[in-house]
Amino acid sequence: MSQLNIESNREKSLNLKAENVWKLGNYSSISTMLPPISDHLVRLADVHSGEYVLDVACGNGNTAITARRKGANVTGIDITSDLLKRAAEEEKIALLDGIIWKEGDAQNLPFEDESFDVVLSSFGHMFAPQPDLVSKEMIRVTKKGGKIAFATWPPELAIGSIFRVNGKYLPKKPDAPLSPILWGNPEVVKERLNGVSEIYFERGTALFPILSPGHFWEFMSTNYGPLLKTIQVLKSQNSVEQINSFRDDFLRVIEPYVVENNIRLGYLLTVARK
Repeated sequence: MSQLNIESNREKSLNLKAENVWKLGNYSSISTMLPPISDHLVRLADVHSGEYVLDVACGNGNTAITARRKGANVTGIDITSDLLKRAAEEEKIALLDGIIWKEGDAQNLPFEDESFDVVLSSFGHMFAPQPDLVSKEMIRVTKKGGKIAFATWPPELAIGSIFRVNGKYLPKKPDAPLSPILWGNPEVVKERLNGVSEIYFERGTALFPILSPGHFWEFMSTNYGPLLKTIQVLKSQNSVEQINSFRDDFLRVIEPYVVENNIRLGYLLTVARK
């Protein structure tokens, strides 16, 4: 049995449309954790001025804007229209213009074959319910010799641990999509990007300031869509005890990553050449 099958039997995520999940909470607040990772990704992908770059599941535009500041011709695509509106605002704040913001599905990219020199994603594509389709689409729209590069959360580190806890409190459905954090496992990534000519992995750690683990719970449980959805489910069951248990488990798993009033957010970068 492949690593992919082993992990998929162990962890499932709730079968929800991505756009519904990300309309909960405040993704703009959550995205304040991400700019250093976007910079690392764009540098590792060696984005150059004049290149055509696609940011898949771009959210409110952190990575697209970072690539545009390098002089690239950038398109950002996301399934959530509200996030695209915010991305356009962020572009103006950055004193930039020229980014094309487009609503669309990462599993069915509305672009011709081999349209882009570089295809990027920062923790976005990993939430699409059909990872094999996302992989094929990202490869399809990349030019021969071009690069596919993305950031994901490893299952064994802070955010991956939060996802495992979150999954523990969700209804178990036999048709639920695979867990997003499988994209943080290099062996799974190799399997999903089968057919690329080369692949490289690099790890990094971002520091996000917090006063205490309890403050991070407060921040995530009021802003982060997947956690908010789980809390909604538990509230609908009138399960105060389960919500308290959820919080306690969350605090337990993040405690090892809290250092000097920061939480250490370990991430995985993948760069593949078509």
